[in-house]
Amino acid sequence: MKRYQFFIAIVSLVIITVSCQKEDRVTAPPARPYAEVYPEDLEKIEEFLDTHYVVVDSDYNTNFFEIEEGGTETPISAMPELEFRNLYVEAHDVEYKIYFLNLRQGIGESVTRVDSAMVAYKGFSFQKATNTEVVAGETVTTEYTAQIFFDERISPIWFQLEDVIRGWGAIIPKFNTGTITNNPDGSVNYNDFGAGVMFLPSALGYYNSATGNIPSYAPLVFNFKLYNQKSRDHDFDRILSKYEYGDNTDIETFEIEANDTDGDGLPDYLDPDDDGDGFLTKSEIRYESSPGIYSYYDFSSIPTCSGGTLKKHLDPACN
Repeated sequence: MKRYQFFIAIVSLVIITVSCQKEDRVTAPPARPYAEVYPEDLEKIEEFLDTHYVVVDSDYNTNFFEIEEGGTETPISAMPELEFRNLYVEAHDVEYKIYFLNLRQGIGESVTRVDSAMVAYKGFSFQKATNTEVVAGETVTTEYTAQIFFDERISPIWFQLEDVIRGWGAIIPKFNTGTITNNPDGSVNYNDFGAGVMFLPSALGYYNSATGNIPSYAPLVFNFKLYNQKSRDHDFDRILSKYEYGDNTDIETFEIEANDTDGDGLPDYLDPDDDGDGFLTKSEIRYESSPGIYSYYDFSSIPTCSGGTLKKHLDPACN
């Protein structure tokens, strides 16, 4: 009898557990079409730019405030520092308009989407909210724009730009780094760095993925400072990735398909043998600088094959 009762108890527990699991299982709704969400995002962003002003301190930190009725502050949309760029994302079949404030360009090196950047930043999303209060015995409800802060890094941090949200890779390369001074006491001073604010449609942020206190389909605002950059060599072939990806003189090219010289499906910046001739790229750009001593050509100095037009590491006819 005790065995029977024990058996019944176990079966009941299993049934309850399975039932709870079924009830707790939540099926996420399918993502909305990009072409449907983007116009809504653009309208929200442009309304924010029209109805808010920004206060910038001496270190290029920013705070945004809603312009009250009758206010004389300059809206962001009227600031000469406001710029925009267009970005076509083939996977979305949408051309995005990305607004950004160029608060300071920076005097140092530029960065590309396949490089690493050292930045400090603050990010927030925004949405309409209401406030209800009793005034002179009457209930008054007012609408305002709530700013929802979700992340801030006062001390700079390194990011690989191709591994973060797409909007960063589109805007950070518009700026330059500054100068870095290491002080005897171990502190560091950053000066003349690029600084700005980007206003991103949700598809260039987290889109339908609610993250922390960021709701789904939320346009994002980031204040950022670009302190430093590192050019990467993904495939360790002694050629920087920014040169192998495409024409690095135009950051727009970093939004198109990367070069794939041998057509093997592996772009050159990830392919240790760019021309598919069986010889490693780094061995093809090596030369004997003095007897028994070998060096590597700088990218601009890599020679072409005799009688050819391609640099030797891209021409399978020579190695």
